[in-house]
Amino acid sequence: MANRYSLESVLNGCERIVRVWTDNPAFSLGEVTLAGLQTKLAETRQKRQQLETLRMQVAALTNELEQNASELANIRTRALSGFRAFYGPDSTQYEQAGGTRQSDYRRRTTRKGPNGADTPNA
Repeated sequence: MANRYSLESVLNGCERIVRVWTDNPAFSLGEVTLAGLQTKLAETRQKRQQLETLRMQVAALTNELEQNASELANIRTRALSGFRAFYGPDSTQYEQAGGTRQSDYRRRTTRKGPNGADTPNA
């Protein structure tokens, strides 16, 4: 659920309230106390710092994961090329490794010319 106020504006506003309230100890706000407000501000700042730390960790972990995936993709490509070179482009081993056998490639269709002769499809 989105909040319509930014965290920074709420924190800044509450810090101003704390400064004014500290200068005017006679002020009261029902069940809300100055100490309670200051505690809630400190908790919120700590949670914001914790969230930023976690975001940095997520960004670092995401970059590491993408790097590993890239390295694995390169190994997969090299291995597939190796199976093709070692066993041949029409081999069962190449197909089992994830390649498409040469005999399975779709053939280009040909059109019949005016005299019934085959002409390549352009």
